[in-house]
Amino acid sequence: MITEWVISVSKTIGGIFRRMTELKELLLVVILSFPLNAYSVDWYKVGEENGNTFFVDMDDIKKENGFVYYWELVDLKEAIFGALSKISKFKANCENKEKAMLSTTSYTGQMGKYILINEAEYDGTKFSDASLSITAKFACKRAN
Repeated sequence: MITEWVISVSKTIGGIFRRMTELKELLLVVILSFPLNAYSVDWYKVGEENGNTFFVDMDDIKKENGFVYYWELVDLKEAIFGALSKISKFKANCENKEKAMLSTTSYTGQMGKYILINEAEYDGTKFSDASLSITAKFACKRAN
């Protein structure tokens, strides 16, 4: 009688563990089915230029080794090669007022949503003038 009970309990526990494994696999499939395009939920609108709207990720402005690293999102007024928004990571030398792009990703929708249509990574050694960049100015000010 005790043996039958032990067998019954072990079958039940085995069934529970199999079911939990199935649910974990289902949860993983569901999570991977939803794209996490916009990287951040804390985009702060910095300003507008020529009809384009510029945002900076407030949670990811970091100062390291004399550089300020930040993410920029640009909502484009008109599509460029099918893209209505792009998200780029920059490395800024605030003292010299210059910045270098580290990566960029373009999307078919506003705010980095919908279909990813282009992405590129850079080594961060090609600096350009950032004296007029509203996002670089903003990130540099927030980092200090």
